[in-house]
Amino acid sequence: MTDTDQIFLALKSGTRRKILSMLASEPMYLSQLSFQLKLGQQAIFRHLQLLETAGLLESDFKDAGQGAPRRYYSIARAVRVEVQISPEMFDVGLFDVPKIDIQTPEDFPELDEIVQKCAELVKQPHSKAKLSEYSELLKKLGVELQDINVAKSIAEATYSNIRHQIRSISYELLPQRMDQRIVQTLASRGGVIEIKNLSIILHISEVTLNERLIELEKYGLLQIIKNKVSLA
Repeated sequence: MTDTDQIFLALKSGTRRKILSMLASEPMYLSQLSFQLKLGQQAIFRHLQLLETAGLLESDFKDAGQGAPRRYYSIARAVRVEVQISPEMFDVGLFDVPKIDIQTPEDFPELDEIVQKCAELVKQPHSKAKLSEYSELLKKLGVELQDINVAKSIAEATYSNIRHQIRSISYELLPQRMDQRIVQTLASRGGVIEIKNLSIILHISEVTLNERLIELEKYGLLQIIKNKVSLA
């Protein structure tokens, strides 16, 4: 089971999503979660175990002030899961969100300004002014994220449209479904790919694939160079 599979399994449950939401505010121990969610501790513990298995939670014993140390749970990592479903593609991406000490691209000066300001504020003592500045930075960051999401949506729509055009062209040029798939995959992956990798992607034996590639080369649609194939 991949990391992505485990995270999807973990997020499938509404209870586990609530647990993550609560732990995003502060670390909590088992009986706290049980009381607030109005569920038995055994049930909560099973949810916590699954979240830990997915790599989303970590736990550690801490002194609670009175009595024995308690096992506190907290979110272990910052991740972003993206799912794109369209008539032209299905893609799932799992990304670890980097720490603040990163360099932002030069093409995003406003974002760079926010990141630099955050780095400066971390070094300053806590104060009301610091709290206000963080609040203002979040507002600015929200605007940046909205602009980035709009740009990303446009890029994804264009990506989908291009793949649709590639599919339409391959349907018109080639009668055989296997040949259509070969050309579509090749065009959609930058126009050059190793034959071995193309065989794996298409679930076609290299022998059968090479036979079709030779025929397509005769049509002038692609070129075979050693162990690679490229669009003509």
